Amino acid sequence: MRGPRKFFDRRGAGGFSLLELLVVMAVLTAVLGVVFSAVTRLQKVYRMEESKVDATQVARTFLDTMSSELRQAGFPSHRLYAPGVLGTPEVNDYRCAAGVVRISASELWFEADLEGDGQVESVRYTLTDSNGAAVTSASTCPCTVWRSQVVKVTGAPASQAVNYNSSVERVINSAGVGAGSTALSLTGSMRFGAGTVAYDQLYAAYKAAPLFAAFDQSGAALTLPVDLSTNPDVLAQVRSVTVTFNLLASAPDLQTGLTPALSMSSTAKLNNF
Repeated sequence: MRGPRKFFDRRGAGGFSLLELLVVMAVLTAVLGVVFSAVTRLQKVYRMEESKVDATQVARTFLDTMSSELRQAGFPSHRLYAPGVLGTPEVNDYRCAAGVVRISASELWFEADLEGDGQVESVRYTLTDSNGAAVTSASTCPCTVWRSQVVKVTGAPASQAVNYNSSVERVINSAGVGAGSTALSLTGSMRFGAGTVAYDQLYAAYKAAPLFAAFDQSGAALTLPVDLSTNPDVLAQVRSVTVTFNLLASAPDLQTGLTPALSMSSTAKLNNF
């Protein structure tokens, strides 16, 4: 015969005390804090790298285009035409590419048939200030390099029109443009510790590079500016041109507050001289 059924008394069953719950919540909060902190840091790094990649892609495309165009400068030259076909002087004829028209610390100007369609284009790269005006010794950077391309019309190469349509912004190198052939001053600053540090001091090494540099056949640097109208003999010695972009990324590092500086350059050999 079975004895009386015994029921389990749940009043003595184990469970979590309030203290244990608080400890678990504290541990979870600490773990989640570490996770979210790491995610936030990764987001900041991603945003900084994204701004650097964007600036690099724009500048690299600009440099590649410029180098490709420079290699075509001077084509078609007057030597491809029979005597008497072109007007006088020959470089003023719309069918003739004069080649490099002017190189200075802040400007590069040349002519070439870029599309291979028989039309000669006048191409001009100019360093401008924040207001879009050509830089002077009194200007400040970061600056912008603008590109102009127009179909050449009969007339002096230096008198061709301009039509600026693309640019690279936040350029900080400008050696040879400032007073005494120095670089232009940089505006802006960033917080550093309890004070601030000026961009002009922070990026002093970056701003000291020339935007444009020209070299003769032996690789010796030529003194700029040189242009077709005032010193054509010196201009005829140019065999290669180096273009250097030192620029600031569009966004600062959210962890340090420092805006990354990027540096890139390209050298193009002139083939039609």
